Amino acid sequence: MIRTLSIVLAVILLSSCEKIFHPEEISIGTIENFEELVSATNGVYGKLAEAINNSSGKSFYSANLKGDDMNIGLANYEEYYKNDKATCWLEDISINDFYGHNDDAWKLLYQVIASTNNILVQFTPVTAQTDLIKEILGEVLFLRAYCYFRLTRTYGDIPIITDREIDYRLVTSSFAEIYAFIENDLQLAMNLLPDNNNSVRIAYVTPHRGVAKALLAEVYLSWAGYPLSDLEKYRLAAKEAEEIVDSADFFGFGLADDFAWLWDKDHYYNQESVFTIYFANPRNSTLLNGTNLVYRGWLYSNFNSPWNFLPDPETIVMLFYFPAEIQFFNNFPAGYRKEITFYTTIYVPDIPPYYPTIDTGYIHIDRLISTCSRICYRKFYLHSETVPYEQFYESSASFNCYFGDSKIYLFRYAQILLTFAEAKARSGQLGASAYEAVNRIRRRARNADPYSPSVYDLTPGLSSETFADSVVWERAWELAGEPEGRWFDLVRLEMVEELPNLRDLDDAAGPPVYPITKDVYFFSVPEEDQLLNPNLE
Repeated sequence: MIRTLSIVLAVILLSSCEKIFHPEEISIGTIENFEELVSATNGVYGKLAEAINNSSGKSFYSANLKGDDMNIGLANYEEYYKNDKATCWLEDISINDFYGHNDDAWKLLYQVIASTNNILVQFTPVTAQTDLIKEILGEVLFLRAYCYFRLTRTYGDIPIITDREIDYRLVTSSFAEIYAFIENDLQLAMNLLPDNNNSVRIAYVTPHRGVAKALLAEVYLSWAGYPLSDLEKYRLAAKEAEEIVDSADFFGFGLADDFAWLWDKDHYYNQESVFTIYFANPRNSTLLNGTNLVYRGWLYSNFNSPWNFLPDPETIVMLFYFPAEIQFFNNFPAGYRKEITFYTTIYVPDIPPYYPTIDTGYIHIDRLISTCSRICYRKFYLHSETVPYEQFYESSASFNCYFGDSKIYLFRYAQILLTFAEAKARSGQLGASAYEAVNRIRRRARNADPYSPSVYDLTPGLSSETFADSVVWERAWELAGEPEGRWFDLVRLEMVEELPNLRDLDDAAGPPVYPITKDVYFFSVPEEDQLLNPNLE
């Protein structure tokens, strides 16, 4: 097979996810009993968390950076000695980063798949002796389906691997084969998983039948678009999503009444979560305010002492962050959701850029020198009030990615409502229920009651095409910056070529080459793996 996967088969596969998923040292070998099965399955979640929060610049989110909601490049500040004023600039991402390879996501997601395969070759639904074992196998199938879904939308046609054997002759499967494989895993998972959030193994964390159904609706929505363009799948997406919407109370799903609740400590676990990866202890988390963002890449404060160098106690010393694209920000509808989604001011400390070492341990900032007018995402950042430096360092989400130190929504109920509305329109079934689904999102975006008609509702009587276009833009704004949001919509709707019109080309590094063609919709397989297995070229 490929080298990255052969490495996986030779090492311990399981890792940790804070207090829920502990580091279980279960090797790729035999799983002897139920306790080891649980440990192995928990480890799969840990591997997925590791894939999401890998610290490399080429990681899980690289594809997302190609959309029009994210600016291309890591925001940084430098060179303020030249003019005595701090400035924000964008660190260019190379052409190869944008169009070429993304080695880490490929490797890490296949590691998760290898972990699932290790379980599924030893336990099958047919031989499972208890309902608990069947439910855990449903979790494993769901996780494998998600990884393949993410991989095929990132890399295109990829190999399907279902066992633990190393094979350097593997060939890639067609898109139709990959989507059918994902569909089969999710249908099997739905038959095995518990019914709803009241009966899951870990509430709000492990999936149930409604979660698998929600992912299947997203798979069908993507299947209906590029590259397969199987329009019949819009009807299936509408069917799966409608069953979720009609039975939302049963499954335990619903909109959070307030958009900000999605990111604060008091609603850490909430009914809008469909599939979420949790990283940190929620007791210390709170949504930051809209202006007091202190920024310096790879800079740490002494978390054992008061933050007296900050303009108020709810600021945070931030790592590299991914800025919002300025034209996307300017076109984003004004109102409450926009205020929660973005920062518009970044404070910059007046110390020379340098890195902490093991010897020094901590860095302390005395005062601020300036601000810079760079827009970045606010809604993801959750601030840990005063925690030991070591604890902060070990929180991989806080240390390695722009989504803060608490959790990351992969899918939430708002997305299911929008999938339902779009699929209804594109399958010729546009009606009042589709309007109501998207209008709930639009009302909440203005901090209005999601369930009462308002002036923010879509105009009745729209054509199916106009309605669907409105939903696509609502998805862009509602899911801005989120990992299952805008970029994959641009791909499935063949809108990537429109990026020159969707971006402010004077504001950032840019996509570095125009015109954009379908050759850049997907990353290519890492070169190392192509050398080991020419079938992957």
